[in-house]
Amino acid sequence: MNAGKKIAVVKQSKNIKLIAKCMNLNHKNLYYQKKKEIQDLIVKDKIEKTFISHPAYGHRRLALGLKMNKKKILRIMHKFNLKPPRLWYRKKFITKSDPKQNRQFTNLLKDLDLRKYSPVQIWSSDLTYLKFEGKFLYLVVIKDIVGKEIVAFNIGDQHDSDLVLKTLKEAVLKAKNLPLIFHSDRGKEYLSQSCVTFLENLGIKISVANPGAPWQNGWSESFFSILKTESGDLNRFENIGELVEYLSGYLNYYNNERIVLSLKMSPVQYLKVSENVLEKRGT
Repeated sequence: MNAGKKIAVVKQSKNIKLIAKCMNLNHKNLYYQKKKEIQDLIVKDKIEKTFISHPAYGHRRLALGLKMNKKKILRIMHKFNLKPPRLWYRKKFITKSDPKQNRQFTNLLKDLDLRKYSPVQIWSSDLTYLKFEGKFLYLVVIKDIVGKEIVAFNIGDQHDSDLVLKTLKEAVLKAKNLPLIFHSDRGKEYLSQSCVTFLENLGIKISVANPGAPWQNGWSESFFSILKTESGDLNRFENIGELVEYLSGYLNYYNNERIVLSLKMSPVQYLKVSENVLEKRGT
């Protein structure tokens, strides 16, 4: 009998020490292997339970959430072939720039050191489409670049300045403090007279991506990637009301529970930590 078969027999026996001795095997090593296998199964169970609430967590977020070593999490995921239940999508740019506005505004964030800024001070915004029941709906979000929180969102059947302005107004009403800078791409929706006037009247500086470089607004685009990755098929909802309710619930989860790797905590947790730090500095 080879060593592998001997170990298998010993592991199945009730008296590991006695059987191991009869087969000239070190029973201490076998106890360790059995203990390690049990520990791996416990971690496997924790990972699977985490996937229920966080269906797109990779090994790094799992490690932060479970407070374990990321290499250990990755090993166990490979061992048991555990994969987050998620889908991927490709970005489709839907906004069109306005040549008349190409020189009026510039990218104020290009050479900015964002580490010197606090949450709420810089916002970014973007539009994306959601295909639902054979039709396109449009989602606009406003995101806190530093704190990663989604400050406001709206969904409509037209991607126009009205949808953007409505979301801007809701974000301003919700925020404790106004941002210093509002960043977007060069879409007509964002550079409409109504949106520009609203921001300028509040003293908020307008920043836009360079011409032909919509990827310079990656902060909001990254959220769309996460949303569509983790949401799956939206046609499972019976009507738009259910879809909007789901989006509200998802945003609550994203802001309050979902770990952001760069922050090592959720956006709301990071905001609280930042506010506490600022309060201590002020005293």
